[in-house]
Amino acid sequence: MANIEYDPERQLFHLHNDTFSYVIQVIRGYLVKRYCGPALDHFSGTAKLEDFSHAFNIQNDAAPYSLTTLPLEYSTLMGGDYRTPAYAVRNGHGQLIGNLKFDHYQILAGNESFNGTLPTARTPHGQTLIITMHDETQTLAVRLKYTIVGDLPVLLKQVEYRNLTDTTLTITHAASLQLDFDDHAYDLITLTGAHLNEAKVTRQPLTPGKKSIGSNYGASGPQGVPATILAAPATNEFAGEALGVTLLWSGNFNYTAQVDQFDNSRLVMGLNPELFAWQLKPGKPFVTPEAAVAYTNDGLNDLSRIFHRFFADHVMPLPRKNLIEYNTWETTYFDVSEAKILAEIPKAEELGVELLVIDDGWFKNRPNDAGQLGDWVPDPVKFPHGLRPVADAIHARGLAFGLWVEPEMISENSELYATHPDWAMQYVGQKPLRSRNQLILDLSQRIVQDHLITVLTNLVRDNHIDYLKWDYNRHFSQPGSPVLPPDQQGEVGYRYTRGLYRVLKTLRDTFPKLLIENCSSGGGRLDGGMIAYTDQTWTSDFTDPVYRMKIMNGFSLFFPLKIFVSHFTASPNLQDARLTPLHTRALLSLVGITGIECPPSQLSPAETAAVKASFAFYKANRKELQNGLLFRLRPSHVNQDEVCWLITNAAKTKA
Repeated sequence: MANIEYDPERQLFHLHNDTFSYVIQVIRGYLVKRYCGPALDHFSGTAKLEDFSHAFNIQNDAAPYSLTTLPLEYSTLMGGDYRTPAYAVRNGHGQLIGNLKFDHYQILAGNESFNGTLPTARTPHGQTLIITMHDETQTLAVRLKYTIVGDLPVLLKQVEYRNLTDTTLTITHAASLQLDFDDHAYDLITLTGAHLNEAKVTRQPLTPGKKSIGSNYGASGPQGVPATILAAPATNEFAGEALGVTLLWSGNFNYTAQVDQFDNSRLVMGLNPELFAWQLKPGKPFVTPEAAVAYTNDGLNDLSRIFHRFFADHVMPLPRKNLIEYNTWETTYFDVSEAKILAEIPKAEELGVELLVIDDGWFKNRPNDAGQLGDWVPDPVKFPHGLRPVADAIHARGLAFGLWVEPEMISENSELYATHPDWAMQYVGQKPLRSRNQLILDLSQRIVQDHLITVLTNLVRDNHIDYLKWDYNRHFSQPGSPVLPPDQQGEVGYRYTRGLYRVLKTLRDTFPKLLIENCSSGGGRLDGGMIAYTDQTWTSDFTDPVYRMKIMNGFSLFFPLKIFVSHFTASPNLQDARLTPLHTRALLSLVGITGIECPPSQLSPAETAAVKASFAFYKANRKELQNGLLFRLRPSHVNQDEVCWLITNAAKTKA
């Protein structure tokens, strides 16, 4: 049970549940982190704060302490703290607003949502503390939100900025959290990678200086995932202390781990400041993404299971049955048609498939990736009767019908671009920079969001679609918006991601039974934000089953099995030509959500038998395979080609 206690005599806040405690104290008006770890009955405060005052101290009212070393909750530059800042806000003189001090607090039930479209964890049994701070000139108010989850050692953090003046302020740094520690005896565990090589695990000790991971690509990865772990050096999969942090965010991000001159450490995570600047106007608050902090002293497997439960129970859409899928991509590529789909239905049904998905190539003028993104109308040659007869034929066999879309993109040869060239993200006067022969729609514009909502709503409703595969196949370039004034161009990335969430939320609210699969050339946007609005994720475009297990092993540090999509594929593999035994291909496709990529009608008798048996086993054990407890039996970072998993039911009576 979650509880937040305030001791007015010591100005001390104790946020705790049965397994976790987090303690904040107001000292000389500054918010100081006093404890983060296993649950305490009472915080005695016997652990003294070090007095690091020295000749080069900035003299301020924190004495006898130094802001250079105090474990602060949320700090800025040039006010005595020279470490990585959590916030930087400039006033009308172009100068940084100074240190924030405690003003007042509130304690609320559940999780107070600062904004309706930003992903927010559900915490019906949690409690929320909101601490409001002001700077000395009464120019800026910052509200720090802390929510202690009721049933897990998880603390949520989020920040809201308010302008107290009648002029505009400029935010250039806006972190969701700051965590300070009085030592640096930790290993930093990160997930980095590339297209076809997602979620590589790296573990390295913290050393003096800074280590930063981030994205300025417009999406969260795959170059870096907005999630990291600080672990004691001796921590392994089964024992030891570890603290994990992740963002519920899908856009540009950054986190920095720093060891300072006195061997203290700090972790700051939030929006990437490289391309960010927000005009904070009077009466219009700005809100950061929500961050989640999880703690364990029982090893990395336990930390992962905490995150798995957190995402499954508190973030993901309400549970629904994830279906065994046949996807047409490796059967037809762009050369898909009504005739080819209808021919595969009987064999797919025979195998035990529950969902048939038409991938890219179904809409008009799409013979290759230079085709007409933005005009979501069936190709009259490939589908002369439209999609509805195909959907009806699939439904008649008791299967669900799915469709691939890439709504955030636009091609210059599309009717949409001819009508609305100003809807494409662009820099004024510069030639557009293309990737995969496409531009990006400017989702920072509400009119563009409304257009996508209308088009996708009609597409789903008119064609009785049960599932959408939502793809995103290029990164930002020239992130400008023709409708924003010059001083707001630094807001495009943030507004874009918020716009994406609005579109997804509206679809979810309109079609509560619609399954949505998240894809960004694979796992390029697998994060806590997309998890809030989608049911599953295509973890990589690399379909080699052995390599794919390595990718899922990395993602499993944070994300639950029930979101991973893993399909039976051809051997030799179409991408790396690896020859994989039939039994291995069938076995590895069972992880998470199973399905098939290769054409059912072209399977050999042995492959047909193996896939049928695999799907039958999956149906009999779906609950455990999607929701079971995961134990990694080999360390993730040592030899990433070695993956050994044990999956059990919740009672650990079945494996």
